[in-house]
Amino acid sequence: MSRVLVRVGGFLIVAAVVYLAAAQTIVGGVDKKIFWKLAGAGAAICMAVGVVAAIFGRGMAAVVGRSCPRCGRRVARGRVYCDDHLQQTINEYRDQERKKGG
Repeated sequence: MSRVLVRVGGFLIVAAVVYLAAAQTIVGGVDKKIFWKLAGAGAAICMAVGVVAAIFGRGMAAVVGRSCPRCGRRVARGRVYCDDHLQQTINEYRDQERKKGG
């Protein structure tokens, strides 16, 4: 979500700059209201909300930590399953591979 907001904000900034060049070339003048709506309000809001969402999301990931997808118990850093379910998952995978090959 945060990446999308930052990209939309960046797109609006680029659109505002392109509008400046195109309006100056084609019409001979720039409507400042349109420029500030594109660059100021839209882009600034999208960029700010995107950055805040990215920071908040990373902070929550650090606080919450990882948990086993089968039982919900906390697991050590770098692990996906708790010790009990890790062995169970390995055994299930071996059984599936044996059925495919045999």
